[in-house]
Amino acid sequence: MAKWHGYLGIENLNLDEVQRGILIDTLKVLGPYRESQPARRCHWRIRLDGGAAIFEALFDEDNLTVQMFKNRLGNIFGVNPDSVDTAVQNAAWGEQTTPVVTFSRNGTDYLRIALYGGAGAKWADSGDAARGYLAAYSAEWESEGLI
Repeated sequence: MAKWHGYLGIENLNLDEVQRGILIDTLKVLGPYRESQPARRCHWRIRLDGGAAIFEALFDEDNLTVQMFKNRLGNIFGVNPDSVDTAVQNAAWGEQTTPVVTFSRNGTDYLRIALYGGAGAKWADSGDAARGYLAAYSAEWESEGLI
């Protein structure tokens, strides 16, 4: 079990409230609750509209694969995970490329996940990519008047 300390982003595209809640609860336990280094404990930031979140933790890399997310979505929908389709695009919000995976079923996109900086990125590089993303979309993530 390899560990990776980094940032993971999710965006709800068409999950209903119950499905989104199940997914968020699942993600909240992907990183450790107890850890001597606070930054490695699973914690998150929610977008102002509640439709997206960024998680930071010391993740088990085995839990961050496309197949594991297909399995999670299959469980949420009560369907075979093989019926969940994926499309991968790459984005650059920092020095390294960030893979962004869109999960869909029957032609409807349901979830988008970004592994900031990509698999195996150093913590600082993953953080830089996450902060670059937040800067690019600051209007969706920041309230007016915040310093």
